Amino acid sequence: MELERSMDVSRRQSKEHMCRITDLQEELRHREHHISDLDKEVQHLRENISALTKELEFKGKEILRIRSESNQQMRLHEQDLNKRLEKELDVMTADHLREKNIMRADFNKTNELLKEINAALQVSLEEMEEKYLMRESKPEDIQMITELKAMLTERDQVIKKLIEDNKFYQLELVNRETNFNKVFNTSPAVGVINPLAKQKKKNDKSPTNSPPQSEAFPVASSDPQRQEWFARYFTF
Repeated sequence: MELERSMDVSRRQSKEHMCRITDLQEELRHREHHISDLDKEVQHLRENISALTKELEFKGKEILRIRSESNQQMRLHEQDLNKRLEKELDVMTADHLREKNIMRADFNKTNELLKEINAALQVSLEEMEEKYLMRESKPEDIQMITELKAMLTERDQVIKKLIEDNKFYQLELVNRETNFNKVFNTSPAVGVINPLAKQKKKNDKSPTNSPPQSEAFPVASSDPQRQEWFARYFTF
C-alpha cells in the first residue's frame, strides 16, 4: 500500500517534470525565435547605418565641391568687378583732367585776348592824349578821348571781372578735385567749397561786372577821320 502511494507520487512528479520540461523547451524555442528576429533586425539596422554613412560621405563631398565652385565664382566675379571699376575710374580721371585743361586753356586764351585789347586801348589813349596836348582842342577830339577813357574804364572792369572769374575757376577746380577724391579716394575731405553760390551772389549784386556780350568795341561814327582811327587802333 505504501509502495503504491510512493509510485503514484513518483509518477505525478515525473509527469510534472515532463510538463515543466515541455514548457521550458517551448519557452526556449520562443526565445530562440525572438533572438533570431533581433539578429535580423540588428543586421538590417547595420545595413541602414552603412547606407546612411555612405550617403553622408557623398553629401559631404558634394557640399565641399559646391562650396569650392562657389568660392571660385565669387573670386572671378570680384576680379571682374575690380577690373571694371578700375577702368571706369581711369576714364573718369582722364575726363576730369581733360576738362580741367580745357577750362584753363579757355581762361588763358580769354585773359591774353583781353590783355591785348587793354594794351591797345592804353596805347590809343596815350596817343590821343598826346595829340590832344599838342594841338588845339576840338569838340570831336574831346568826345573821342572821353569815349576812349570810358572804354578803358570798361576794359579795366572786364579785367577785374576776369581776375574774379579766374579765382572762381580755381575754386571750381579745387571743388571738383575735392569731390573727385572724396568719391574715389580714402582720404577724408575737410570741407568742400561751393563757388557757384558765391558767384551767383556776386553776380546778383554787381551785374555791371559781367563782360559785355554783344559790344566789344563802340561803333564808329560816320566821321571819316573817326572811322580811320577805329580801323587803325581796334583791328586785331
